[in-house]
Amino acid sequence: MEDYKFIALMGDKAADFNINVTSQNLRAFADYLIEKAKEKLKVENPRPKESGVEEKAMLTRYETCKYLDVCPSTLWAWAKPEVRYLVPVKQGGRVMYKKADVDRVKFGRLKDKKDE
Repeated sequence: MEDYKFIALMGDKAADFNINVTSQNLRAFADYLIEKAKEKLKVENPRPKESGVEEKAMLTRYETCKYLDVCPSTLWAWAKPEVRYLVPVKQGGRVMYKKADVDRVKFGRLKDKKDE
């Protein structure tokens, strides 16, 4: 058994102990803990694969233009207060669009299903 795994097992016990370790063993122990944490996060929070526009929650202005096949001035016109057809969301200094809103526009629904 590697020294760092022994340290991890001893850490589960409610005992006080002192250990002298080399920097290599300490680094290996840290890597071991990080890998264990990553494995635990993967099990608890499985994340969908991001393979493009279809799975993203927010789209950039460029992605929205490309997805809807419109120019940026059209997006700007749709965001005007008197129109409010597709409203952007500001995230920091970036203009983003909710994927659900973009799909609503693309597929011709005036309201989201949740609003009906």
